Formats: sequence, C-alpha cells, structure tokens
Amino acid sequence: MAAQRLSLISINSTYIDWIDRRFLYRGMLSMSIVFIGVIGFLIFSLVCLFKMFEGGRTVLAFATVAAFSAFMGFLLYSLLLKHEFFRYVYYPIRFNRKTRKIYVFREKRDGGLLIVPWDKVFFHIGRGNDMKFLRDIRGEILDGEIVKDTFALGHCAERDEPVKEMWEFIRRYMEEGPEAVAEHPLDKYVELSVAPTWKNCLISAVGFTNATTLFKRVLLFPFIGTFTVVRWLVFKSCKQPVFPPEVEAECQVEPNDPHIWPIPNSIGEFVTTVPGLMSYAIRKAQGIRTPPDAPSDLASQFKDWGKK
Repeated sequence: MAAQRLSLISINSTYIDWIDRRFLYRGMLSMSIVFIGVIGFLIFSLVCLFKMFEGGRTVLAFATVAAFSAFMGFLLYSLLLKHEFFRYVYYPIRFNRKTRKIYVFREKRDGGLLIVPWDKVFFHIGRGNDMKFLRDIRGEILDGEIVKDTFALGHCAERDEPVKEMWEFIRRYMEEGPEAVAEHPLDKYVELSVAPTWKNCLISAVGFTNATTLFKRVLLFPFIGTFTVVRWLVFKSCKQPVFPPEVEAECQVEPNDPHIWPIPNSIGEFVTTVPGLMSYAIRKAQGIRTPPDAPSDLASQFKDWGKK
C-alpha cells in the first residue's frame, strides 16, 4: 500500500517534494538531551553552592558556578544547538518524474545540492547510527561497490511497514504517475504542513511525547510546552529552502494541473475540518474499502479548497 505518512510536502504532475528525515525531531530531540544536562547541572550547582556556603566561600561559590555555567552553555551549543538554529526549516527531496531526476536539498557543509538520475540511486531500508531500532528510506549513489554519496528521506519508524508504504508512494509516482498514488479521490490531499507556526510546533510536540490522551498531555505539559517553544524558536531562526533557478526551470508546473493536491495550513487540518473525512480515514486505517464514487461531494471540496 502507498501512503504519505506525513512525509509528502507537495505534489503535481511534474514532481513531488518529500520531507527530510530530521524534520520530525527538529528542536525536540536535542532539547531532550539539553533537559537532562540542565537538570544534572542544577543538581551539581546546588551541591557546590551548599558545600561552599558551609565553608564561608561565597564569592568562590558564585564564581565557580558562573564559570561552569558558561562552559556548559558553550558545550551544549557547540554539540547540539548550533545544528538546529540558523539553518533551514526543512530540507526537501524532489522527485521529478519528467526529467527522471532527484534533487536533494542540502547545505554546503553537507555537500550542497545533490542532483542524481532516478535510475542511478540504490534505495533500501536504512538504520539509525545511534538508535538502530529506527528505520528510514536510504538512497545511495554507488560506484561499483563504493558508496559515493547517501541521503535519507521521510520520517523514520520502528517497523519496516511504514517505511515500505512511503517508498511505495514514491515508486508509484515515479514509475506510474500521480494518478497511481491515490486509491480514492479522498486521498488526494497533503497531510503534512511545514509552515513554522505555533500550532504546527504544538502538534509536533504532542506527537513527539506520544501524549495521546488528555491525562498524558497534562502530565507531560512542561515537556510539551518547552518542546513547542524551542521548535518554534528554531524555525523562526531558519530560512525557507529555495531550489536554484536552474532546478526550478526543470520543474515547471503546467497551469491548471489537475494533479495539484491541496496543502493544509496546519498538520491534520483537512481531517478535522472537511466533514466526513475523519470517518473515511478511520475506515481506511481499519482496512475497510470505500467505493471510489462515494461520497463524491467530499472530493469536490478538496478540488475547490484553494478558492474558498
């Protein structure tokens, strides 16, 4: 089965833009490590202050804590936060089915823009370096048995099935066309929103903490709130990715392209605002097939969404 899995950014008859692997955790995974470091630092500082106050060394106590604070701040920024702030909001991977090319948006420090023919990339399920239980789609450019370059795309998962579903979406689009990736007219909408808004950051933080119930959200509120704020600050410091003019020239979209899917302003917007779509999505998740011609009125809402 082909599925977006919140990884599709945009789609039309010429190309699809797919999200990078790191987007899901931007500003949150690093913040988890920072949280642990800050808690440990506070405990250490309180112990140091208490011991030094006991010995009458107040000035030395404050000087030691201040110096250690500066060192820890520099260390955390150097190892973690500098890789989050002042970068790009996301790093799209573009698949152009007409030119049969893949365009991987990267910063210069990571090798810059990568352009490679679709047929020259070896795709497989990759594993994380540190968290080996996570899987993702991995593309490798080979020279014989030597890996010349590699890139990861789409959100990672703990099982193979979600990764295979994302890969099937990409494969069908490139090999069979945009009409092959949607089994029903109600599937023709983008699930993900990459807009750097408070709402999207909050939704991502709730998903990251797996706060699926009200009780969990209340219990994890300090973490959810912190992750939301930090993710928003990270995105506000970052630039929007823009492909070079020569790439955009190869990716021209025809006027009135019938395969342009609507893009939500926030993650999950269409499921919560289009009447009947939630029940359809639930039936689909349960494996219950819906006839393509019923209900057609919902599909027409997507068609006219941008005009409202």
